[in-house]
Amino acid sequence: MALSLALALVLALVAARPVPAAPAANTGAYQVEVLIFRAIDPPTGEDLSASAEGRGFKRLSDPGTTPPEVLRTLDPGQMQLGGMASKLRASGAWTVLAHAAWVQTATEWPRDLGLTLEQLGINASGLSGTIYLEHGQFLHLGFELRLGTGPVWSLSELRKIRYGEKNYFDHPGFGVIAIVNPARGTG
Repeated sequence: MALSLALALVLALVAARPVPAAPAANTGAYQVEVLIFRAIDPPTGEDLSASAEGRGFKRLSDPGTTPPEVLRTLDPGQMQLGGMASKLRASGAWTVLAHAAWVQTATEWPRDLGLTLEQLGINASGLSGTIYLEHGQFLHLGFELRLGTGPVWSLSELRKIRYGEKNYFDHPGFGVIAIVNPARGTG
């Protein structure tokens, strides 16, 4: 309960900051930023290794679907969630496992083709998985992540998002805060 309250306070503080306006033209590329963190003291009373449900995934990928492509990675000075990462670290309740940003293409909705953490340059001990970005009538962002070696915690969710909004994907022991915007340029 105390961990949930601490995270709620951090999210409330950051949510009060203005969100930059999305660029007028969509280049077909998206700027994605993720902050992956875990509880220093995992909550008790829940089976944290329970299998993830895979909420939102349709499993419709086919061999003819064009996979997403990483166009470039972003430097820390180009990231928007640095303040949130600092607040999570300072809280004493969370450990930041990864903070990364990149520009990528998206697959067509609903194809469930993503980029592995390795493809994105995310290398955190015990963390593995895939990040999905799909565009159709709406933009969808999803994660299939595993943390640990025994027991393994998993987070599996794909859902509709809006440009410039902070999105929170959670498991009782770890979570992801992500933001997606159309990229201004792909070069």
